[in-house]
Amino acid sequence: MRSHYKQLGNYIKQVDERNTKLAVDTLLGVSIEKVFMPSIANTIGTDMSTYKIVKRNQFAYGPVTSRNGDKISIALQDQYDEVIVSQAYTPFEISDTKALLPEYLMMWFRRPEFDRYARFMSHGSAREIFEWDEMCKVTLPVPHPDKQKEIVKEYNAIINRITLNNQLIQKLEETAQAVYKEHVLSVPSNDLETLSDYVESANTGLDAITRAPIVIEDTGVKCLRIQDISKESNYENWGFTKVEKSNFNRFQLKKDDIIVARTGATVGGNMFIAKDLNAVFNNGLIRIRAKRSRVHPIILQAFFKTEYFTEHINTIAFGTSTQPNIQIGDLLSFKISFPSYENQQKIIVPLINVYNLIFSMKDEINSLQKLNKLFLSKLATIEN
Repeated sequence: MRSHYKQLGNYIKQVDERNTKLAVDTLLGVSIEKVFMPSIANTIGTDMSTYKIVKRNQFAYGPVTSRNGDKISIALQDQYDEVIVSQAYTPFEISDTKALLPEYLMMWFRRPEFDRYARFMSHGSAREIFEWDEMCKVTLPVPHPDKQKEIVKEYNAIINRITLNNQLIQKLEETAQAVYKEHVLSVPSNDLETLSDYVESANTGLDAITRAPIVIEDTGVKCLRIQDISKESNYENWGFTKVEKSNFNRFQLKKDDIIVARTGATVGGNMFIAKDLNAVFNNGLIRIRAKRSRVHPIILQAFFKTEYFTEHINTIAFGTSTQPNIQIGDLLSFKISFPSYENQQKIIVPLINVYNLIFSMKDEINSLQKLNKLFLSKLATIEN
């Protein structure tokens, strides 16, 4: 242990307050994204008096780590005065918040190094558990509280900017939809064609296990997955992969590609690729390339964001034993009509302007997330 590192056990203690009076009804869970989230558990007939109360500025974590991949579910409860979580979680608090700030400690928990440590120190046969004793053995630098406040302030400045950009992107997406509906959907047409008439090619990606596996090391090549689309993850957060050169050449994500999730809970979710990337996509996704002689890629992308496309997906998606999925042929069977290519040029400029703003903000988010990772990594070098 570095000389200025402290054992976390000197600063934290478990709390075990139960909802015996049923006074708290806000039930939350803890995600591997390290946030509290609404619970999806079926609680009909459940005795909620045995659930644990987590108050503001207290933490909770899931000791079982073997089902979470390489992350541990842990979060700071800073949204409500009180919530309840299932008995499976371990709530705890900082004994003296003047010595160690909850926000500073949560920053330490967000570091990938902490996840790796927790997984390495998890033990068990049927399932691996990160015990409370191991949590108490975690070491970290604990600088003066004023320094902690300064670090938290700088970190929050980055996070707040990312949040603001995401809010602006949402507003711009709504603007793009308004432009599309005014100039495309409002124009009556009896000459309906299938979506396939406007598509140059459509294909699924690389096998996620053998041809494009996710790896820990930085290979310089990333892989887009369904979870990246469902979470609207930026390029910075995609996983690295190893692919053969021939596969990279065939499945590289290029400018104007439209990627659609073909299976899973977010089937039909889609993403527009604004520039060539050092990335491929796996076989849970479909790549659509517009037939440029018939439709501009941006207009096709705007269509994929409409509720009409969502309704089509809900119609063609069929369930299996595990999850819904769609076939390419069914996806391209949608009846649609776009303006002539000449008339498209009259509306393409405002759409491109809006989407360029969206792409610019996403690039800024990527840069901010890189900065955020660097910021968290440097916590280990902080001196007292």
